[in-house]
Amino acid sequence: MSKIPTEAGSGRHVQAVQISCDILEALREMDGAGVSELAEALDRSKATIHSHLSTLAANEFVVKNDGVYEVSLRFVDIGEYAKGQVDIYEVAKEEVERLAEETGEVAQFMVEEHGRGVYLHKARGENAIQTASYTGNRKLLHCTALGKSILSQLSADEIDAIIDRHGLPQRTNKTISSREELFDELETIREEGVAFDDEEILQGLRCIAAPIKHPNGGVCGAISISGPTSRFKGDRFHEELPEIVEGAANVIEVNATQV
Repeated sequence: MSKIPTEAGSGRHVQAVQISCDILEALREMDGAGVSELAEALDRSKATIHSHLSTLAANEFVVKNDGVYEVSLRFVDIGEYAKGQVDIYEVAKEEVERLAEETGEVAQFMVEEHGRGVYLHKARGENAIQTASYTGNRKLLHCTALGKSILSQLSADEIDAIIDRHGLPQRTNKTISSREELFDELETIREEGVAFDDEEILQGLRCIAAPIKHPNGGVCGAISISGPTSRFKGDRFHEELPEIVEGAANVIEVNATQV
């Protein structure tokens, strides 16, 4: 089900918690950093950064190696727990594995959280190419087939809220960058049951996805297969693979009623 906040960032913020969150995000983006680097990057005093790092380290959320702080493996435990909270995760995981084996390509499962898509599982078939996505990776929804599949099942107000919060930045010259064009494509996806990414997030990469609908209404996520334009073309791209992906989504929907 959609978890889009009605008002992003609403409510009272605790500054100390915000600083710790900023530090963790910076450590991830910088692939580790020292106190001085973090202080400069976050425009905070070294004393403030050091006190927060000490607290995070005491609670095992960061580790220190040769003066460099890094995000700790405790987040792996938290991440696995979070995945387990998604009702259909095990059902979707099994179908993603089967889809990758059947097509020989990359298969993935995504859910929406805070207006972005989160990859929860990825499987690679025998002919699969390397892609940059990974479990836990977050992507904007408008530039992927998975994301557009999810958006197609949301209300106009929910879609507008996501666009207002995250915008429609271009990733390639084929990325949808206008609200009107996006709404037109979402209508087509609702009619056809599948979404296409034609080099919209990465040149040379195409993707086909289908939404996974919740038995009680709404959307649980989306499933996809991705591959190079050299293999994703003609009838295979427009007919054969879309039918396979839509069938996989349907299998998850049926099995989800038993969860």
